[in-house]
Amino acid sequence: MRLCVSMWSMHRKFYDQGWSVMDFLNFCAKNGIDCVELLDVFWRDIERELAAVQQFLREHEMQVGAYAVTNDFVQTDRAGRDQALQAILTGLPVAEALGTKVVRVFAGDAKPECDFDVGLQYIVSGLRAAAQAAARCGLTLALENHGQLAGRGEQVQRILDEVGSPALEAAFDTGNFILVGQSSLAALDELLPRIVHVHVKDFRRTAGDEGYPAIDGTRYQSVICGKGVIPLGPILTRLQEYGYSGCISLEYEGGGDEAAGVLESLQALDRWISAAGDEDQRGSLM
Repeated sequence: MRLCVSMWSMHRKFYDQGWSVMDFLNFCAKNGIDCVELLDVFWRDIERELAAVQQFLREHEMQVGAYAVTNDFVQTDRAGRDQALQAILTGLPVAEALGTKVVRVFAGDAKPECDFDVGLQYIVSGLRAAAQAAARCGLTLALENHGQLAGRGEQVQRILDEVGSPALEAAFDTGNFILVGQSSLAALDELLPRIVHVHVKDFRRTAGDEGYPAIDGTRYQSVICGKGVIPLGPILTRLQEYGYSGCISLEYEGGGDEAAGVLESLQALDRWISAAGDEDQRGSLM
């Protein structure tokens, strides 16, 4: 397993403080982080930025563990579904340019005008076409558990089975399962053979309107890894025991200073990975 940091961990610095992809990469290089996850939402001018990012990655011997695209196939309008597919297709050559083999994707979420069966049909059709294109490029799509149509382990597994392509596997987000009433460890047992990318985050219950709402009405707020209720240590141990060799990508969404939250979370993750006996393969840190 290799520690990785998703640029989403710094999304407030991007949106509120004007950070760029290069700012994020410089922060990582300064702090000894040599594996990153980049996202399509953070390009301001990809034609201008991509070459500089490629050069920086080479010069700092930095790896891109995954490239994430933003898509939603649950659209009653055909043009909306075509746009979701195009978002993935546009991301494939970018992933190739960044040197990664994993492209993180979404299914889409429930909408009042689109019931489960119809939504599932749209998701499967769109991801099947996207997987065919990814296979031609030698890339693997990683479907994240997210929302109410692909939030539970059995939902993700059903989509993977119905698409039926080795170019579509699972991106396992440790925190999102609790929002749909499922234990992360239970979901891990369901999806373990199909996982090619892991998002690590921690949540704790919160009061009022803060945080993310779960389907049972409980709200959860993202916190520094180890300070919430997600069983991250057992999850990492289980992954190590299974022989998972992909990225453990931190997606910090907590409050306070994002940089401090990222670094403290990485320290906790590094300790857990060391305890799981994975010292030889973990990425360099600090």
